[in-house]
Amino acid sequence: MLDTYWADLLDPKDPLMSSRQKGWDLFEKIGEPLPRQEAFQYLSKAPVFPEPAERPMFKMAPRAGLTFVDGFFEESLSQVPKPLVCSSLSGAMLSYGLFLQSRMTRLLKEETDPMAALNGAFQGQGAFLYLPPKCKAALHVTQIFTGSGFCSPRLHIYLGRGAELHLTQKSEGKASLCNSLIDFVLDEGAKLTFLDDASGDFQAIRATLKRDSKCKAVLLGANTRSSIRAQLAEENSEVEVFGLARLDGEMESHVHALVEHIAPHTRSRQHFKSVLKGKSRFSFEGKIFVKPAAQKTEAYQLNNTLVLSDEAASYAKPNLEIFADDVKASHGATTGQLDEEALFYFRSRGLDLQQAKQWLIEGFCKEILDHAR
Repeated sequence: MLDTYWADLLDPKDPLMSSRQKGWDLFEKIGEPLPRQEAFQYLSKAPVFPEPAERPMFKMAPRAGLTFVDGFFEESLSQVPKPLVCSSLSGAMLSYGLFLQSRMTRLLKEETDPMAALNGAFQGQGAFLYLPPKCKAALHVTQIFTGSGFCSPRLHIYLGRGAELHLTQKSEGKASLCNSLIDFVLDEGAKLTFLDDASGDFQAIRATLKRDSKCKAVLLGANTRSSIRAQLAEENSEVEVFGLARLDGEMESHVHALVEHIAPHTRSRQHFKSVLKGKSRFSFEGKIFVKPAAQKTEAYQLNNTLVLSDEAASYAKPNLEIFADDVKASHGATTGQLDEEALFYFRSRGLDLQQAKQWLIEGFCKEILDHAR
């Protein structure tokens, strides 16, 4: 079915057609995601692809920030504050063509996730953001879904030297299938804070950090699968990724994270938590990869899961792959239930059982939520 959708999408006049074709070729090479594949083994079922969403005729008043509708960047509905420079990806090809082509080509050469490759092929109307050197800005991204079609939002963000951006993202509505990608490039000394509370099906986050840059991401949205890859490409760069999944019923959430330490004196921290009720499922597969040149690396990775139902399931595969000698690194995973002694303590202080449980759950989540404040 995807073959038919792709044939209908071909348009030689599309300025992104070359990039789309490369994404499609890579997707065909990797193959569709199936639960029997190792990277997707915890998915309960393979995704079903509806027809790609068409650009909707959506009317509303412009709102502050960046607005996507069914995966299409809507410039007329967006109000992007200065000094941020914003345009559609097709428009950015005219002004930033060399950079964008180079970046997209590099992403595809390094890509191993089929859904990220598919986003490159079926992206709606993506957006490009540039924050000039030494500037500061805050921006909110709204993803609006009308419920029809296969949506593929795409956003490329470049921060100049010493620039600082605070980025937030939320979603409204539900897509038939949402497969998003957001790509960050941080130049020397740049700082990014990213708070993501959007929900979808598949999500890819890619980031490359240069010297002295820092990225902090807090992921709170209910995504079926998140694929995260961060490259610490130059000295003294730092990335922190925090995530919290609160699942009930038959909801599922899967995190596949890779942090690559390429240069010396780089630092990373990953911490993901989940609270599982009903028949929900959660998995975390994280890797810290340290190349031979990345001496003096500091890297930490932790996954904690609170299981509140006999039918819920949790899987964890934290791992390290280190080829340097002078490294501080650790990883770990815990799975448990509510502490009976803590419950007894709260109840002895006058709380009923339900309130005592709720307090313990909130305390478990607080460590991650504090990073979002």
